[in-house]
Amino acid sequence: MTLEGTVMNGVIVPDDGAALPEGSRVRIEALEERFEYPHPLAPYDREKELALLRQRIADMKAGVPMIPLDEAFKRIAAELDADPE
Repeated sequence: MTLEGTVMNGVIVPDDGAALPEGSRVRIEALEERFEYPHPLAPYDREKELALLRQRIADMKAGVPMIPLDEAFKRIAAELDADPE
């Protein structure tokens, strides 16, 4: 069985709410961060949100090339192992 979760306050919380029997032996492997933004269950960081937004706005004003929308959807689908259509 493979479960994924998030460390919160030093405790691993499974994403799907699954519970293992007390005394179960487990193997823990830290996954590479998929997203720049923290996990949805992480505490909200308003200053980080504002900094990211300001940077995106500055990039747009400076003419930094952005990726096309269809390419963004393909990347998101690949990260979620989903069909891009």
